Amino acid sequence: MRPTYDFEAAEVRRFLKHHGAKRAAIQLPEGLRPHLAEITAVFGEVGVEAVVLADSCYGACDLADAKAEQLGCGVLIHYGHADMGLPTSLPTLYVEAHMLVDPLEAVEGALSSLGFKRVGLTTTAQHITHLPGVAELIRSRGAEPIVGKPGPRAKYPGQVLGCDFGAATSVSDRVDGYIYIGTGEFHPLGAALATGKRVVAVNPVAKGFKVIAPSLDFLNKRKAMIARATACERFGIVVSTKPGQARFKLASALADAFRGARREAHVLVVDEVQPEKLCDFKLDAFVCAACPRVPIDDAERFDRPILTPFEAGVMLGKASFEPYRLDEVRASDFG
Repeated sequence: MRPTYDFEAAEVRRFLKHHGAKRAAIQLPEGLRPHLAEITAVFGEVGVEAVVLADSCYGACDLADAKAEQLGCGVLIHYGHADMGLPTSLPTLYVEAHMLVDPLEAVEGALSSLGFKRVGLTTTAQHITHLPGVAELIRSRGAEPIVGKPGPRAKYPGQVLGCDFGAATSVSDRVDGYIYIGTGEFHPLGAALATGKRVVAVNPVAKGFKVIAPSLDFLNKRKAMIARATACERFGIVVSTKPGQARFKLASALADAFRGARREAHVLVVDEVQPEKLCDFKLDAFVCAACPRVPIDDAERFDRPILTPFEAGVMLGKASFEPYRLDEVRASDFG
């Protein structure tokens, strides 16, 4: 059976030998954990003890270098994400685990239903190597492919993150719509909301596609969440200790804004934002200043309203709901 991902065994081997590692920590997102045996084979080949860190691994913002160092590991191998440029306390290798499934067949099927003449191309790190081929296909069909420059947290042109849609917004005035290569709907929905344009989400694994536009249903749900929070008096401003999510400056500013509006506000610090860690506090609602995906993807897990920082601004009368903006992490959030 042909492998699904490129785990860069030769590069991992070179990295381990170069640093003389005796024990190495491995971080894996959930989607790659079924491939653990394939991933760890190279460590055994070079006589390096592999320690698998089984806590969360949501992105390059979620580095576990401090934990790896605590466990006596000499290096960290972080799989599934591209380097975000965060400082680390020990040598770290990012294995992006590029997906080897060719998306061209699925893109070909989507092109026939598009009316786009100028097409923005977006994807995640795992599919980034396929963008040149997709661009060539689009060009051969008489349309113009346009790849936006990376945002502040992305590494590659065309790459979008759940907290950085800069590659889409940077070309929004030059394209009729977008093609997104990847699985799931959060990233293409984010690009649609950030740009106000249709995004055709092409799934190379299922070989299908779905047209995603700024969703009225989604916006109505977020309006309802803000309305519920408006009736609340006591707020928890949730921030994470994860290196790329430790937006303490933003959390402090949000707490001050709520107090200025005569609401009770407390900054709550966690590693991973989970309802069970917050439910014992006698608070009416939360604002997430950690991972931007939590209030969107996990809202139904909370028994109380949970807002994004933008939505908190809307609730406090400091911003207009339209145009709606997903939370994007900025350097000014930290400190």
